[in-house]
Amino acid sequence: MKRYDKWKAAVGIILTTMLTLMVLTIIYWLFVEPQIEKSSNRVLVMVGMIYGGMYLHRLLIRRYTCWWNVWEEDKKENEN
Repeated sequence: MKRYDKWKAAVGIILTTMLTLMVLTIIYWLFVEPQIEKSSNRVLVMVGMIYGGMYLHRLLIRRYTCWWNVWEEDKKENEN
């Protein structure tokens, strides 16, 4: 494996994570936040959206890209 493959994979994961968080924040501020009355509930909903969005991000990245495979190859090579 080439060394720059890890850098490309890391940049891809970081950029898609940032994009996912931006999209979640826009959805929250435009559609969800105006409908919630208590501020404590707003915090709980936003935390839930972040965790759910990041979990969905992880599933989609692992399924549709090969970025995670770059990081898992080293683990497989070390086990053998």
